[in-house]
Amino acid sequence: MMEVLLLVLDVATAVYSALFGSYPKISLFDATSYRILYIHVPLAWDMYFAFTVTFVFSLLYLIKEKERFDTLSFCSAVLGVIYGFGAIVSGMLWANEVWHSYWSWDPRQTSTLTALLAYLGYIALRTSIPDVEKARNVSSVFGVSAYVTIPLSYLSAVTFRSLHRELPQQPIGMEGYALLTLRVLVSFIAFLTILRLYYRRVEGEV
Repeated sequence: MMEVLLLVLDVATAVYSALFGSYPKISLFDATSYRILYIHVPLAWDMYFAFTVTFVFSLLYLIKEKERFDTLSFCSAVLGVIYGFGAIVSGMLWANEVWHSYWSWDPRQTSTLTALLAYLGYIALRTSIPDVEKARNVSSVFGVSAYVTIPLSYLSAVTFRSLHRELPQQPIGMEGYALLTLRVLVSFIAFLTILRLYYRRVEGEV
């Protein structure tokens, strides 16, 4: 019951933010498009966290060879790809409004897509190798190696010339930052809830 309430709260705060969230009063473009920030940022941060979980538990599996570590890293990778896809799509919608192009090969766009493809590769390895033990070992090595794409994605907008503006530069005001903080926290808790439910299901099947 608690899990359902958390997921409903996540959806409810997302809908409220998209419809009634604070946005800057600017006229360079439709300023209400800023409301997608309340969707895009939580998705992106949950993606980063999911792939971090995959990295940590892939490493732990290689060290201790416990089945539950591999299962958790796999489940988190699957959810990370889903959240990452959502982050890229929402980012493209926002980019088209602000930059007049869905895709411009901006460093943040490109590096995030690279991370997403890397963990799709992890999932492909994990599910395509017939030998279960070999699949776990190979995918765990890949899960650790692929993590280099995550700091690259995060730092890309700072290190390279990018159209992206970091959060401190966003003119959404204190009300907007308060709502965004709420969205990030609720989305994060919802992610953990989904991960736990998915882990239980996969562990049961194994």
